[in-house]
Amino acid sequence: MTKRTTEALFLTGLSVYLILDYLSTTTFEVWVPDFVMTILRGLFLFLAFTRLYLFKAAMPRTTVLTVAVFTGLGFYYYMARGDTYVIDMALIVAAATGVSFKRIGALYLYIGAFISLLALICSQTGIIIDYTYFSYRNDIASVRHSLGIIYPTDCFAHVFYLMLIYLIVRFRRITYIELAGLSVITGVFYYFTGARADLACAVAVLVLCVICKALKYKEIRLPEAVKYIFACCPGVLCSALILTLSKIYNPNDAHMHTINTILSDRLYYGMTGFNLYGFTPFGSESFAENGSSNGGISQASYVFYDSSYVKFLFKYGWVLLLVLLVVLTLISVRFVKNKMFYGVIFLAAVALSCMIEHHMLELSYNITFLLLTADISTILQTEAGKPIKAYR
Repeated sequence: MTKRTTEALFLTGLSVYLILDYLSTTTFEVWVPDFVMTILRGLFLFLAFTRLYLFKAAMPRTTVLTVAVFTGLGFYYYMARGDTYVIDMALIVAAATGVSFKRIGALYLYIGAFISLLALICSQTGIIIDYTYFSYRNDIASVRHSLGIIYPTDCFAHVFYLMLIYLIVRFRRITYIELAGLSVITGVFYYFTGARADLACAVAVLVLCVICKALKYKEIRLPEAVKYIFACCPGVLCSALILTLSKIYNPNDAHMHTINTILSDRLYYGMTGFNLYGFTPFGSESFAENGSSNGGISQASYVFYDSSYVKFLFKYGWVLLLVLLVVLTLISVRFVKNKMFYGVIFLAAVALSCMIEHHMLELSYNITFLLLTADISTILQTEAGKPIKAYR
């Protein structure tokens, strides 16, 4: 099969997967037969082998090895526990080898924006539920809306990742008008959802874009070694910070209690997880993501592991977490090699978001992992608008 044919098959399969996965994050009642997902996984497995074979000469060995280990771990969790969470992302990352990321990004944007808008309209007209929650800060009550998504922070997370992919795909062509429009959208959705963490990440990315545009995207003059070191830092530092703070958290310490409050009890939940599951290579089969089943600890009647790093450590173990950090690092290195240093900062925003949100491997939110294998030359345009060397 040709590269063009397999790319078309991949984009078709990805469209179906994204639609079904994205709908599962809304309050639409959607039931997907198991055989549909099985067919999609079979398609991605076939495409993974085919695309890797077609591009084997162009891919760095470290990338091939990382994809192989990632996929192998996915199969392990699927065979040992019936868990499809890891294998789905691993297969799609492998199958995306050499596929235009510009097309992947456009596909994600069209599907995500349409379903989000549909959920918003339907939730405000009574067709589906708009979950609302009351939040109290400094004795001031506020109402948080999910706008047709399963939870307010999940709603804003969609907005954050849609905005991020839009900025990556648009690259140097982004205008101040577009940045202003994205700022307005960010403000409106924050007003309804009250999601502070993703707001901070979104604002940081928008400010970065304004600075880069004002400087006409001049490459930052740093020694190459320094750039590569910086590329390796975001995921490693963010994971180390949240895991360390969770491990040493002492509720009786006033300073740590303040940090825990700012992070909406994430340190307390992380501490609870360490007490329950410890630090293991392949995680705990008894991992309970939320609810009173978390080991029966009375003071932890509700525990939800929002942090991706914390969740993956307890559920899947440090081996998978290490592989995911390698993936983030390799993507950042690709950005540095292609003089897209702004992309490293975008990946840092993703790494920061994963400290406080659990969407690292959820394709309906985060498709940045596909940057590991996808063709990024399609978003690297010369001043004349001509695409440069394929794959990069």
